[in-house]
Amino acid sequence: MHVKRFFIITLLLIVTMGLTHATPQNDDTIDLNALYQQIDEAIGLSPQYVAERVRQIDACRSRLLNEEDVEKSVTIAEELFRLYQPYKNDSALHYAEVCISLADSLHRKDLVGRFRSMLAHQCSNAGMYTESLEQLHLVDKNALDKKGLCNYYNAWMHVCGELGYYTQRPHVQLSYYGRQDLYRDSVLMVAEEGSEEWLHLKMDILNARRSYQEALSISDEWLKNVTENTHESAYAAFYRSMVYDKLRNHDMVCYWLGKSALDDIRCAVMNQASLLFLAQHISEDGDVDRAQRYVKFAKDCNLFFCPLLRNYQVNSVVNVYEKSCQATQSRANMTLIIASGVIILLLLVLIVTVLRLRRR
Repeated sequence: MHVKRFFIITLLLIVTMGLTHATPQNDDTIDLNALYQQIDEAIGLSPQYVAERVRQIDACRSRLLNEEDVEKSVTIAEELFRLYQPYKNDSALHYAEVCISLADSLHRKDLVGRFRSMLAHQCSNAGMYTESLEQLHLVDKNALDKKGLCNYYNAWMHVCGELGYYTQRPHVQLSYYGRQDLYRDSVLMVAEEGSEEWLHLKMDILNARRSYQEALSISDEWLKNVTENTHESAYAAFYRSMVYDKLRNHDMVCYWLGKSALDDIRCAVMNQASLLFLAQHISEDGDVDRAQRYVKFAKDCNLFFCPLLRNYQVNSVVNVYEKSCQATQSRANMTLIIASGVIILLLLVLIVTVLRLRRR
């Protein structure tokens, strides 16, 4: 009996541990309204978050201007690039070119190639595909170290994916997507296991294989290793929302998109994606007014980051505005129906009154 009881208890513990591992912490207890309230408050405080990023940029730029050692200047210029990367695209491009120039003056072909790869990725992320390919063709691949190769393959993977997505020629699309897959494999070969590059690509692959619980396990580890209220935590939360989107878990999609958007707002990230996608879901839930507020804020941010909205951004804005028009039309139709009903009722009352008066 004791052996049987021990076996049952052990089995229950294993099952419980498995469920705990498969069900991410806090994902069973969410409060979307409270999260939306936090986002509303963060949007109101956005000027303060922007001021803090500007303060960091000014301090970093001052250090660069006062630095006489070229090797140290390279490090500071790269820091400036990182500060501008999700904040203002043209400035990020400028400091990527400063990094290339400084590395070239040191005759560091490895650094020149890495910075060109970073510049290429920044270009393709802003829809500048010709410029991206131009930079990548200038890279001396043989001079790159492991870190540089990771940036190089990652930039190629991104631009091939973008070109495949936007082309209307099926055979060209297949060609670009095939190259994207090859570069994805290359990134995974050189990226450090557990790094941001490795984690999001691993989750992409697991999602494609429909191994959603395994993807959530990877996401658990990713979220443990990022600092809260950072652009990195926003990125990790966004990828978690993608898994739940595949699982068709609407509330979890909204929750993790909301967490991602909240972290990006607090970090003064202007290259907004999560908030736009969240606005689409909210508009489908019927909260059109809030969705419109989020879309307006996200659109203003994205236009500050880059003067041209990209395709997915335009689609998100249009979808929410269409929902708004539908809701407005629906309200107008309801008002018309009610008004018609009142008029008909008044006419009936008037007819009855006239008939009674005639009888008298």
